[in-house]
Amino acid sequence: MKTTLKVEGLAELQKGLEQFKKSTQTGVLNRVLKRAAKPIEAAAKANAPVDSGELRDSITTEVVRQNAGKAAFADAMRSGASRAEAGQAARAANRAAAGRGASATVRVRATAPQSVFNEWGTRKMAAQPFLGPALRHNENGAVRSIAADLKSEIEKTAARVARRAAKRNPK
Repeated sequence: MKTTLKVEGLAELQKGLEQFKKSTQTGVLNRVLKRAAKPIEAAAKANAPVDSGELRDSITTEVVRQNAGKAAFADAMRSGASRAEAGQAARAANRAAAGRGASATVRVRATAPQSVFNEWGTRKMAAQPFLGPALRHNENGAVRSIAADLKSEIEKTAARVARRAAKRNPK
């Protein structure tokens, strides 16, 4: 099951994030997205049927980053281009994007082999959904959390960067 939420109207936060170097931006986004997904992960673990605990213990949160180059590479490969051509397309897309156009996806998923059977059921077994209800119950809170946490993280990071710069360049 894949659900995509698109948040618009965060242009000011994006500008605030762009003041940092790329690795700092990545750290801020990772922290914010993982924090927003934790209630979904916790609810999924609470809802998961437990026999041995393998299913519950396999539920994790991960952040997957995507940029213009990766997307161009994937598009080129899907359209039948060679790896070299796809690499050229990726480099061109990264140059054109000039560091912009990166996105991140946060995933809460269960990796246990039986997870799909528990979530959706089979002919012989009724479904015992745990991920879907966790997402539906927490998705609005997650979106609000991302916006609020992103503002807070940008402010904290800006202060931290300024302190470090002051230490390096005392007047």
